[in-house]
Amino acid sequence: MTLRKITNELVYMLCIETSKILQTQQQRLRQLQWTNGEANLDTDFSRLAGECCVSAWKIIQQNNTDYNNIDITCNNPDITILFEYPDHSQVVKKIELKSSKRGKMPGSTIKSLNINQPLIFCLRPNNDTKMYKIRCGQYHIAMGDSNCDLFQDRTPRPCINFNKMTDIDSSKPYEHKEKNYWIDHYAKCALHRIDNNTNISSWQDDMVRKMKQKIIQDYLASNTLDQIQLHKVEVQMSNCKISFI
Repeated sequence: MTLRKITNELVYMLCIETSKILQTQQQRLRQLQWTNGEANLDTDFSRLAGECCVSAWKIIQQNNTDYNNIDITCNNPDITILFEYPDHSQVVKKIELKSSKRGKMPGSTIKSLNINQPLIFCLRPNNDTKMYKIRCGQYHIAMGDSNCDLFQDRTPRPCINFNKMTDIDSSKPYEHKEKNYWIDHYAKCALHRIDNNTNISSWQDDMVRKMKQKIIQDYLASNTLDQIQLHKVEVQMSNCKISFI
């Protein structure tokens, strides 16, 4: 029997199956200790999610016998998964966990963040008569609050938005993003703020205005009208290609 490699796509699939099982654990979710005073706890949630992950792995093994001889152990923090092969070699992967009573919350700092990381977000109800809602996806899907997001003065810590994630049964396929993918979002937000006079503003906006003005001036000084027209056509063609993808 050939044993398959533990890929990021497989861990994402495991994340989806774990989320489906976790959604059915409403009674146990109600019994978890989520807070201690003002401090948020994740130990109980992590333990329950780890149990669901082990059950989800069994489902994957039933559907694909290539994984039958690979065992997993799940530990804190989040869901830290240890995959062990028959020869005792090991692979460690992680599924990030987030929980909040609000649909938006601070995420991890960009410096230490893997934006392709599988993520499970538990939206807790205000009272235990309502459902705990579970959504999953990759970290980059959940990133961002609006099209006016500010980048912090220090290491950026993007907002995690429950509403940007899809329901479990309509999860998006795995899509790899480069490490600096998040920069494009903040650049678009900055330009949106200065071009649309939004209610959200900061000292950054004056800097962005100056940068935009300087870039345009340098571009016009460095190119002829024919070159500018050619660049315009190239951009239009590029946008046309993207619209058909």
